[in-house]
Amino acid sequence: MIIANKQIKAVIFDLDGTLIDSSNIWSEIDKAFFAKRGMEIPKTYVDDIAHIGLKEAAIYTKNTYNIKESIEEIMDEWKQGTLKQYKELIQLKPHVYDLLVMLKNEGIKLAIATANSKELYEPCLKRLNIYDFFDYIGDVDEVKAGKNSVKLYDFVANKLNCKREETAVFEDISVGLKTAYENGFISVAVYDEHSKKEDELKRKFSHLFIYNFKELL
Repeated sequence: MIIANKQIKAVIFDLDGTLIDSSNIWSEIDKAFFAKRGMEIPKTYVDDIAHIGLKEAAIYTKNTYNIKESIEEIMDEWKQGTLKQYKELIQLKPHVYDLLVMLKNEGIKLAIATANSKELYEPCLKRLNIYDFFDYIGDVDEVKAGKNSVKLYDFVANKLNCKREETAVFEDISVGLKTAYENGFISVAVYDEHSKKEDELKRKFSHLFIYNFKELL
């Protein structure tokens, strides 16, 4: 595969909103969480936590909005609200499976870099029959840094034994795209309904913007 006139040897995919259609679930969880406490969801909240792990998001939420529950209780509330969806309901975005087959047949190494929790994403990927496509699956908990840092992308690229300039990063949020773009990765912006307000930024920090994976087949 050639993107931005460069031969791609590896692809690192974001998960939620990129490979799987799950952004709406987290939106509902966030709304319910604040509504339960008599609050409206803060305007910048989703953007503030989108690129960090579950624990870091819980710490941020507790400290910023004076939530009385413990970090562990907040995380458990979120997990209980999403576990069934990840295990049984969430589906792939269109043409994901076909793209993974094509890339694998071309000998391209595949990985995931996610801010999600292993206990949620692993059963989902296995149910959707794409788990075995990936040479490595990394999450922000492994590197103790969100996607505003290049640490996760570098960590995963090293696992694939590939250089930044030969590795494409597929993301649906501008924070991840900006990090990848500014640090020498080939960044590919993936359209998602729930992040469409970021489309201008996503175009700015990507070598390619796609609305649908069919465009790459």
